[in-house]
Amino acid sequence: MTDKRICIGEITTAHGIRGQVRVRCFGDNPDSLHKYGPLYTSETGTETVTITLQSPNKGAWVARVKTKNGVVDDRNVAETMRGTMLWIDRSALPDIESDDEFYHTDLIGMDVADENGNAIGTVADVQNFGASDLLEIKPTEGGPTFYVPFADDFIQDVDMDARRIVVEMVEGLRGDK
Repeated sequence: MTDKRICIGEITTAHGIRGQVRVRCFGDNPDSLHKYGPLYTSETGTETVTITLQSPNKGAWVARVKTKNGVVDDRNVAETMRGTMLWIDRSALPDIESDDEFYHTDLIGMDVADENGNAIGTVADVQNFGASDLLEIKPTEGGPTFYVPFADDFIQDVDMDARRIVVEMVEGLRGDK
């Protein structure tokens, strides 16, 4: 079985006429787009590309792409790469050295309970709409998912070994009044 892959970026569009692209990095450090070597172009496939960052541009990076056919130097070819997600093997990521830092992918699937130990649901996804990270919780009893801010005011404990997150459920988190 292959290692789980993590999406660390996306080619958003072509840039200019010489085959450059704009790349959005999903991590804290854009260097991760080339630091880990060739990046997979799908979660399960074998095709890879190499990204060379050139300059920041409107919240993304202008970059050169090298494929198995060589460096992309044509806008039309670059345009076909629009929307390509960039993946690495999870094992390529460095170990986390702090107890209060987490990879989003490691939080997905964890059980969520309230401060009294009552099951609330599981983490379906981790989102960030611009302000801060939010845990998207799929309720145990069914119904629509809801969000809990991944912040000290709401998160009491994250136990990676037990795969459990304890949250303080304040009024309104589930959309209740």
